[in-house]
Amino acid sequence: MVPTAGYRLRVESLKTSHLAQLPNAQPAPYGLNPNSLQGLIVQSWFSRFDDWLPEPLNARLTRALALIESGAESVDRVEALALMRSGNRRQTCWHLDLLALASPRHFSRHQGLRLLIQEALNDQTARNHSWLVRCDSQDRPLLDVLREMGFQPLRRSRIWNPPIAEAEDVADPTPAAPLPASLVWCDLTRNNVRQLLALEQASISPHHRQILDRHWNDLLDLRGGGSKLLVADRDGSRQVIAGLIQRPWGMDAPRLELMRGLAWDERIGAAMPTALEHLQQQRPTPSLLVAEDDQTLGGVLDGLGWRPGSLEVMLGRSVWRRVSQRNLGGIRPLQSMLGRLQPQHPPLPTPSLAPRR
Repeated sequence: MVPTAGYRLRVESLKTSHLAQLPNAQPAPYGLNPNSLQGLIVQSWFSRFDDWLPEPLNARLTRALALIESGAESVDRVEALALMRSGNRRQTCWHLDLLALASPRHFSRHQGLRLLIQEALNDQTARNHSWLVRCDSQDRPLLDVLREMGFQPLRRSRIWNPPIAEAEDVADPTPAAPLPASLVWCDLTRNNVRQLLALEQASISPHHRQILDRHWNDLLDLRGGGSKLLVADRDGSRQVIAGLIQRPWGMDAPRLELMRGLAWDERIGAAMPTALEHLQQQRPTPSLLVAEDDQTLGGVLDGLGWRPGSLEVMLGRSVWRRVSQRNLGGIRPLQSMLGRLQPQHPPLPTPSLAPRR
């Protein structure tokens, strides 16, 4: 809680009573409609009992905190939301999304962000675990607060937005060229998820992999929402060469990340028009996340009419995990071996090294 001159900031779990405290003007990217907020409130309430919920249901819940500004002569107002999602079924990694709804009236943005992030990190549901948070690269106040609290930048990605649909395009859309016979976009399953995990781990740093602490079954929880894998059939073997995987963000703003290997494969460029045509039929149409240094893929998207948006920074905060000592058979403590030595004579004095006279 941060007080100043009769006003104060506090953080609470998101509740139904907070619906009346939302600011009148809400930013469009967050899509704060009543239905999505009600669903978020229900998930936040159920997240308190995640230890009793079966997998993977407990990994799909979102815990929500509200930053509230109040005063003796003013109505309480929700200034921001913090959404916490588990990144794996073991809940060793958590994702944090910060949604700014309005600027604090009697406090600095730095004060509000610091209090909200601190309460999220200390929340009983996700306490003492590693964290990942995404923010705009131009949001200096948020970046400064995150760096102060131990977050380090891990990667930078460009957001690509779908083409602006024109009236004639909606009435008579141009179909994409068919896929080559050896390629197919398929759903994420137990049979191909391990290949996708290998692609993801090859595209991120060792520090990022340590924070994610991801296993193959964690990726299965990202099925649906437009997630697809590009599979190449060669000599009877099926190989995953790319993936479009949903990355939960905000509330009603779907987003997919395109993952591929380190070397560019021309078959990915040939298969992208079909995948993007399918995505543009979804409502709302998802945006895409592409690594900033992936200029080849960026050129493919630009040629298909997709528009580059803002640059997103992924930051991480890791917690050292205790590694249990292995029991090495056949090795006894040194004291147990020395205890059996029983000298027959008293110890001799240590000889002096001083020069003799």
